[in-house]
Amino acid sequence: MSISQIGFVPGNRNLYKLALLHKSASHYTKDGTVLNYERLEFLGDAVLGAIVAELLYKFFPLKDEGFLTRVRSKVVSRESLNELAINIGLDKAVVAKSDISRNKHVYGDVFEAFIGAMFLDQGFANTQKFIDKFIFPNFFNIKDLVTVDRNYKSRLIEWGQKNKKEISFQVDENFRSRRNRFVCKILIAGELKGCGKGASKKEAEQNAAEQIIGEMSREPEKVLEI
Repeated sequence: MSISQIGFVPGNRNLYKLALLHKSASHYTKDGTVLNYERLEFLGDAVLGAIVAELLYKFFPLKDEGFLTRVRSKVVSRESLNELAINIGLDKAVVAKSDISRNKHVYGDVFEAFIGAMFLDQGFANTQKFIDKFIFPNFFNIKDLVTVDRNYKSRLIEWGQKNKKEISFQVDENFRSRRNRFVCKILIAGELKGCGKGASKKEAEQNAAEQIIGEMSREPEKVLEI
């Protein structure tokens, strides 16, 4: 897929060429400066984070900062950006002199570098428009993003960090049961607060955390802010 196919005509093509230049194929200036995508990746990471944060802020006007942080983290995760880069064809445009196919994050890094190049070439407003009008509608399902908030374990850990409470997960395996093979006990500040069962360790942890979050949410003082 060419750049013109995704909504804009580049002004400085050299920026985009640099964004696609893997460090294994680095160029060097006369004074020894190394040229590859890494500096643009640093810039693009910050720009993308700011744009996604604003989009989510406007899209979910009633959600708190914890929810917005979790959804943003899912959008800009290396796994998500890597898949996105492949979907728009950036993986085929990367210039490298080594086998980068085993590095599952490199294409996501290149996407961030691409955003950094676009920011320098097109400005913040046009880069934001590109993310809002092209990337989000075509590659992200808002309903799917909302399901990230169902990660009860992460939410409980986040609450513990915010309130300086030590949280520990103790998982035991019950070989007698196939359906609920794992049992998870959650201790908060050394006190048993919840217990959950599941066919996997992850399921047991999630069920135990969900139990605690449900109980705390029903407390009059609303101790757990979710």
